[in-house]
Order: sequence, then structure tokens, then C-alpha cells
Amino acid sequence: MEVSQYLALLGLWIAGIVAPGPDVLVILRNSSLGSRTAGVLTAVGVMTGNLVWITLSLTGVTVLISQADTVQRLIQVAGALFLGWLGVSGIRAGLAARTAPAAVPAGAAPSGGPAPSTVAPPGAAPPGRAPGPARAFLLGLVTNLSNAKAIIFFVALFANVVPAGARWWETALVFVLLVAVGLAWFTAVAWMGSVERLAATFRRHGAAVELAAGALFLVLALALLVSAL
Repeated sequence: MEVSQYLALLGLWIAGIVAPGPDVLVILRNSSLGSRTAGVLTAVGVMTGNLVWITLSLTGVTVLISQADTVQRLIQVAGALFLGWLGVSGIRAGLAARTAPAAVPAGAAPSGGPAPSTVAPPGAAPPGRAPGPARAFLLGLVTNLSNAKAIIFFVALFANVVPAGARWWETALVFVLLVAVGLAWFTAVAWMGSVERLAATFRRHGAAVELAAGALFLVLALALLVSAL
């Protein structure tokens, strides 16, 4: 492969991963409403999913999937159902946050009464509570794998740039470059989303953020389902 081909591949790859979509949305949600650790683990999960797509593309599997209409539609339907589940979960979390009793600062006495001993109502969970490490990773992984449009993207990416007769070390270099650039970008998204000033703004409007994210996931799920059917 020539240097121009590597540059073209990286350019198309960067354009593909930078474009706003489910991957970026779920990373920003977990890092801003949760924690930086949750965001980074979600980013690692997203990139692990991309690693799977890259491996399948380099071995020619995505080409076979793209030619099998039934298999491709099944993947699209499964992806739409998962995105729909994320959408419904986000909307439920947003509605629960809006209807939950407001937390009372410690030591404050509402309406002149005695000072309460608790900061928040018993059992109340803040909408921005960080998911556990395993859940954060799995959310990123499954969100990425549920994007059936990735099949078309990777088929086009490798068919137009990577020559069929590429040597093994050239293929390995492509793999390393894409994984390194992708991991750097998604980790940067997680870091940006967890910057305290931005994260504090998101948390102040946690219910609205959850509702907006849930609605967007539902729109993406509907679009994918319509495309499949």
C-alpha cells in the first residue's frame, strides 16, 4: 500500500467516527451524567465493537454479510431493538428524575420545620449515577455492534482503499492505525464529557438530558427498523 492510501483510509475513518451517532451519544451520557471512568470504559467498549467490525472486514466476513439480505436484516432488527431499549430506558429515567421529590440540602429545614437528617429521599437514585464498570463497557460494546450501518461503512471503506492483494504486514498496520486512532478519539470524547464545568451543567439538567438522549435513541431505532423492513 502507498502512503496516499493510508492517508485516505485514515481520513475516511476519522470522518466516520467523528460524525455524531449512538457511539458518541452513549459515551457522552455516561461520562457527563456518570463519571469519567464510566465514560472511558464505555469508549473502550465502543472501540472493542469497532475492533470486531475491523477484523470481520479484513477477513472478508462483512462482504459476505452485505450480500446476504436476510442476515443483514436480522442484524438491523436486533440493533433497532437494542437502541429502542436504550431509548425507553432513557425516557423512563428522565421522567423518574422529573417526578422525584427534590433533594433537600443537608441541615436545611423545609418550611421552618426541623432539619432533616437525609440529603435525598430514601431510595432515590440520581439520574446521573455512574453505571458499574462491566455495565459501562457492555453498553459501549453492544451500542456499537447494534449499528448495522457499520457493515456498509466498513465494506465501502476497505473495498475502495485497501487493495485485495495487500501484504500481511500492511493489513496489520491498517488494523493498528484504525484501532489506535479510534481509541484516542472515543477516549477524548469521554474526557471532554467529564470536564467538571460541562458535566455539572449536564447534571443540573439531568432529566432533560436523559429525555433527549432517550428520544434520539428511539429515532435512531425507528430509522434502522424502517431501513430493515
